[in-house]
Amino acid sequence: MNQIFATAFQGLFLYLGLALLVAVLLGVLRSPRFKGWRGERAVQNTIRKQLNPLVYVDLHNVTLPTADGSTQIDHLIFSPYGLFVLETKNYRGWIFGSERQSQWTQQIFKKRSRFQNPLRQNYKHTKAIQELLGVAPEHVHSVIAFVGDCEFKTEMPSQVTRGDGFVSHIQSFTQTVWSPEQMQELLDKLEAVRLQPGRATEKKHVAHVKELQSAKSQPKPKMQSKTPARPKSEPVAAPVKPPPPDVVDILLEPVAAAMVELPVDVQPERPAPVPVPTPAVKRMNEVRECPHCTWPLRKLVMQRGPLAGQGVWRCTNTAACSFVQEESAHG
Repeated sequence: MNQIFATAFQGLFLYLGLALLVAVLLGVLRSPRFKGWRGERAVQNTIRKQLNPLVYVDLHNVTLPTADGSTQIDHLIFSPYGLFVLETKNYRGWIFGSERQSQWTQQIFKKRSRFQNPLRQNYKHTKAIQELLGVAPEHVHSVIAFVGDCEFKTEMPSQVTRGDGFVSHIQSFTQTVWSPEQMQELLDKLEAVRLQPGRATEKKHVAHVKELQSAKSQPKPKMQSKTPARPKSEPVAAPVKPPPPDVVDILLEPVAAAMVELPVDVQPERPAPVPVPTPAVKRMNEVRECPHCTWPLRKLVMQRGPLAGQGVWRCTNTAACSFVQEESAHG
């Protein structure tokens, strides 16, 4: 009898363990973080299959420093035709929204939920790229890629796409704005300013996002009335008018930033060269002199981008000189 009960309990515990494992697995699969990761992977696979890697260079999960912390970009695509900033959204159901609305709506049967306008969300990404890389706004393009079983129920701007529609939108830009050398210089500059990818950077960025979300969810303090409460009148023989409250006018004047002007004959010291990590190139042990600043030149062999496989000469004084010359032109 005891053996029968032991066997029954073992079977019960086994089924309970399997049920708990299935519940945890379903919770992970339905979590927003996993959905976002799955959507980014789908976009990354589409980029590799449909965009020429010799023309379009894709960088995934790029975390950049900002004035208030950090911001993370799902995909950055460098090309001779401009820089494309992709924001991925893995949604299903009906999507309602317009370019000027701050909140968009997702509807699944009778359930409706709101989410931030992805165009406004991606605006911060494009501004960070423009400031850190010094790129003109007309050369940075915002693209929203919706993946998953969703359908637009309102007219969307051309940069808001569904499925692999972002590929044709990117390929619609055909005017060259950067030479291969300029494009490689932007890639090197990005590698120098971006936060190093890894678990520590990801953890710090997630904590920063949670702080912003908690700050937005806190109720705003109510504004106090500037008009003082009128005191209750007391029964007196003759009505006495209370004196008016003191009113103080405060004039706020903007304070101009202090400007320091150096004399003409005083020249600033030459800044020390800043080592810039260039993981995209292979260094060669050959040194020559820069014709602009007389610093040593460094011979590089491009491993990706339009100049893949070609050799170039670049000045090592990257902080003050941007001289770049192809190997064939140098002789």
